[in-house]
Amino acid sequence: MNSNKKENNKLKGPSLGYTDNHPNRSMWKEIASELEGEFKIKHNSGYELEIHEITIPHNKWIINISVSDTRPLKIKTSFNTNLDFNLTISWEDVIEKILKRLGKKEVELGNDEFDKKYLVVSNKPDLVKKILIKEMQDIMLKYNIYSLSYHTDKKIKSSELLCVIQRKAGNKEMIMEIIDLIKQLINNLVKTNIVNE
Repeated sequence: MNSNKKENNKLKGPSLGYTDNHPNRSMWKEIASELEGEFKIKHNSGYELEIHEITIPHNKWIINISVSDTRPLKIKTSFNTNLDFNLTISWEDVIEKILKRLGKKEVELGNDEFDKKYLVVSNKPDLVKKILIKEMQDIMLKYNIYSLSYHTDKKIKSSELLCVIQRKAGNKEMIMEIIDLIKQLINNLVKTNIVNE
């Protein structure tokens, strides 16, 4: 690794919860263009903070991606559904490890590395094993994805998929692989009849 690359990977000091998204504009434009999506730049009322919003079509759904100077990279998609299915995948911290030992129900997927890193909770564990295949688990581990959730609102027969990645947007290769992960997840939600086609 040359010295320039080493410098780019070093933190320049504490971010204090702020990262500059301006340099990522061209990356998001490229991704939106390649995936036939749309890229928008927004600002807060004082014009100090920049927000990037990207929409990517996938079959009949829209994948919404957002990142701002003060908020992490998030991917969100909404669906119509009749099935009451809920799924939460998050980093396993000390409290979760204690709760697990006390008998909190967790879905084990059979991938030791993934099962140690993530706490998986669902009201339908059998469906989780069909939806979250090994390749998808590997991408979550590779990019240290913070959380992924799918929650249903039975009253209005709709659901939302939300994936929280990290504070910084990352590079194009990473974003494209995570978008592919979300597309595959949507396809698997359709295949298992969780989401209405």
